[in-house]
Amino acid sequence: MRKPLKGIILWVAGMAGAVAYSSFTAPHISALPEARLEVYNDSILTRDFLGVNAVYHGFSFMEDPGVKPMTDADRKAEFARVKAMDLKIARTWYRPDWACGDNLYNDFNWQTPRMQAFYAWLDQMKALHVDVALQAGWWFTRDTYHNTRIPADQAKPDPEKDPARFAEWVNASLHQLIKVKGYTNIKYLVLFTEPLNYRSGNQAEGMSSPEYYNVVGTAIHRRLEQSGLRKAVQLVGPNSGSTDTAAFVGWSAGKMNDVIDIYSWHSYNGRQSGTNPPLEYEGWKQIALAGKVKIAHTGKPFWIDEYGASKPTEEVRFRPDYGNYLAQCVAAFTHAGAQSSLLWILFDQKYPASKVTNKDSFYNGIHRWGLVRSPQDDLPDAGKPYAAWYAFGMMSRYLGGRDATPAFKTQSADSLYVVATSPWGKGTSVMVVNASHAARKFTVGFSKPVRARMGRCLYDPAHLPAAGASDILPFDKLFNNVKNNISDELPPRGVAIYTTLKQ
Repeated sequence: MRKPLKGIILWVAGMAGAVAYSSFTAPHISALPEARLEVYNDSILTRDFLGVNAVYHGFSFMEDPGVKPMTDADRKAEFARVKAMDLKIARTWYRPDWACGDNLYNDFNWQTPRMQAFYAWLDQMKALHVDVALQAGWWFTRDTYHNTRIPADQAKPDPEKDPARFAEWVNASLHQLIKVKGYTNIKYLVLFTEPLNYRSGNQAEGMSSPEYYNVVGTAIHRRLEQSGLRKAVQLVGPNSGSTDTAAFVGWSAGKMNDVIDIYSWHSYNGRQSGTNPPLEYEGWKQIALAGKVKIAHTGKPFWIDEYGASKPTEEVRFRPDYGNYLAQCVAAFTHAGAQSSLLWILFDQKYPASKVTNKDSFYNGIHRWGLVRSPQDDLPDAGKPYAAWYAFGMMSRYLGGRDATPAFKTQSADSLYVVATSPWGKGTSVMVVNASHAARKFTVGFSKPVRARMGRCLYDPAHLPAAGASDILPFDKLFNNVKNNISDELPPRGVAIYTTLKQ
């Protein structure tokens, strides 16, 4: 998602056979039979599952004249939520202007107010054991020739010198952040945002945008190799979106496989950005599989680097049912073999120096796409979570990720989707998502006995936590000495996680 100056491009392709977002189609459903779900916890689907993650920009300490800043109490509450959910990866905005001012060719200044504020956020991420996916610029081609001294329509990239200078800024940034400041939790470098799917900046003379992207990406790769920093980060790209065909992912695998370590792509609304009503599980699984087949020959992992819903209006994200929608997304991505997925976005956030209001849910520079209202907003419940926070928070906390967490093969059945992991290679977590508008009884069978007690966290869209409730849903049921199966019932559109982890 290109933020904050652009809207979402509406693509015109289609995909048949996906299930419409049921918030808008909730027919009466008779009682359904009990279902049998299977967890093959002796058969690994994804060996290095990195968890349920999110885009979360390092803006918390940034202030602008005339804008209400976040208070210490606001930041304390935000970081407490990050800790409670045990976030594994945060993908954050980072562009040349924070250290270069108005021109990429200025001397790098690592002591600017923006950089100091960014360090303060990174301090918190390191303390909270959150790995960081740092943007290597945001807008392509614009950031590769960053220069606000002249009108935007007159500036253009110089392919002879700009890629080397941009790569030097990336290298110097990583040296400052990792070597000097000690942020060794910066483990990923994202090569721009939607660089090949829409135009942001002018085109280099004599080459196409994909060709120039290859030149810049290769320059970054080689400069990091020269400095010894290449081993410190994995390069993520091409961040293709919003597309239901994983556009340019196949091209990247063919041209840039020696540069890219993790392939990534995304869409919105389960097909394309304009899809209305949004699609659920099947739509999102097709999004993931569309790119997976294009990179299969590389043997490399992939991320769904953004996702969410916006149709028919932004109100869809504020409804309790959005928690079920996100759980279906996670189930679809995990079943397709994604190493991770990153929600757009974790919290509503105020973008520095922005006062944009537009159709993409920006209100005076605050982007209302998150799971918690911004304390800098003028909403009545500013700083309070939306209902879907509770579903997402429990997924992030209990499905694990990082440090050798495998995701297991499973068998879902008839609108009940099951996901299973072994957080950190210890114990078992199982998520069951009821996509139906009827209550569902089911039994989950395990191919290998669990032999442990499992607690249940339940997200019920019809019964939300009271104001002031814990940031993470508590266990509401215990299953003692689980061996070969669990039998339970979920309410309509309910989501439950059964886990051997402690509460």
